[in-house]
Amino acid sequence: MLLLVRYNDIMKVVTAGKRYADIDVYVGIIAYAELLRAQGHEAVAVTTATLNASVPALVQAWPVALERAYTPSASDSYILIDLSNPEFFETFVDPERVEGVLDHHPGFEEYWHGRIGEAAHIDFIGAACTLVYEAWKRAGLLDKMTQVSAKLLVCGILDNTLNLSAQVTSQRDKEAYADLMKRGGLDDGWPARYFEACEAGIVKDAVAAVRDDSKVISFQTFASPILAGQVAVWNGKALLEQYRESFINDFAPEQPERVINLISIGEKKSYFVTSSPAVQVWLEELLEVKFDGSVTVADRVWLRKEIIKRDLERLRV
Repeated sequence: MLLLVRYNDIMKVVTAGKRYADIDVYVGIIAYAELLRAQGHEAVAVTTATLNASVPALVQAWPVALERAYTPSASDSYILIDLSNPEFFETFVDPERVEGVLDHHPGFEEYWHGRIGEAAHIDFIGAACTLVYEAWKRAGLLDKMTQVSAKLLVCGILDNTLNLSAQVTSQRDKEAYADLMKRGGLDDGWPARYFEACEAGIVKDAVAAVRDDSKVISFQTFASPILAGQVAVWNGKALLEQYRESFINDFAPEQPERVINLISIGEKKSYFVTSSPAVQVWLEELLEVKFDGSVTVADRVWLRKEIIKRDLERLRV
């Protein structure tokens, strides 16, 4: 971990959301803060959020510069990675002092382009880590990137594109991934090892893993907010068989409108689990699926951000 030492009153703080940190956040803030320091800035990566199962112990063991606590200064500025909705910012972030946003979620493009112009890089591609890689490339500093940061960015792209199999995966993601694999010194077996490490943590308590990757989302075409949990494993069918009743009964029973998206990377399918009749009807219409009891299986993988985009597109029709 990095010991935060201020050499002056101005610090660029690279951060994200307050509730949890997935691999895209963990990786993105570390690698982008490293870029800023390579450019001569005082910069630090900060997250106070819980690391979820997409950041396995295998990855956490790598040496990184990351702060888990932070006291803001009035002169600090902020760069947000994998996040553009101010509702979810870390509590210490002053929105008026945000000077950069790198995100791949739709919905706040106009807001940030109007406020910070070209410093807002919000593109609906597979991984926010691809945007971080492209920032390094634009700066002409890729050769100064540490091998650890390269390996970390690979993990972020793998997770957020589901091993490059998600429909949201772009050519930009693929090109970034190929270059970072070389810079990180990783072999072709790394994707399987990464996902196996994630799955090993998830199977210990899958309900907790889902809770650690869940968001309350106000969809445009559904009457009330939905708690949407998500978890990605290699063998989703096996996990569903083991945890079906717990997913239905123990995942946020206080939240009547809730759904779990269980992504099965090996099968290239998504299993959706919800006992809410209203959510079932809504998903059947939105994603063209059919529930059998509390479960439906889509014939492709769906990421939460893709469902948000489909919802927005449906509103415009």
